[in-house]
Amino acid sequence: MLLQPNDNWRWFLGKERRLMLDLGEEMLFATPYLQKQLVCPEGMHQCFSVEDTGLYYTFLDKLNTISAPAQRVQAALNAVAVARFYKPLMPQSWFFTQQADYHHPELGELIGLAVAGERLTLMAVETSASASVCMSLSVPVSLNDSKQLPTFGAIKVMNDRIISLEEVEQEEELRRVG
Repeated sequence: MLLQPNDNWRWFLGKERRLMLDLGEEMLFATPYLQKQLVCPEGMHQCFSVEDTGLYYTFLDKLNTISAPAQRVQAALNAVAVARFYKPLMPQSWFFTQQADYHHPELGELIGLAVAGERLTLMAVETSASASVCMSLSVPVSLNDSKQLPTFGAIKVMNDRIISLEEVEQEEELRRVG
């Protein structure tokens, strides 16, 4: 079941200083994001805005490859939280392999990043001409000895590191056919 935003949805900081979303009817959504990672004041209570609703539906639409509705909603709400409240990040591109083709992702696009021979799947939650803030949809992965990127973790990378998953799928389809 996909959740439909309404006027009762409210962002707030929970007791553990974690960003929460009150969905009404005694339902709460807990993001994995702590106050220290966010731009939001102590005691914050904000409505789920029209902009949040637009982002939510954009992200849900882009997540159509995830068949489980609960997982789609979880990913979309976390993406809205990152887009709306995450502190500005400096690019950390050095963890990822530079790509031959420069790709400028669209908002909500599922993209790939190559690290240590693996390809991670992420969603672009904020884009610009040179860099994008992405949220991981992959299992947690170690980027080096001291840095891990958890599921739903946010990272900013230069667009020259981004792999277009759509182009990869088209290439794979051509190989199967041809």
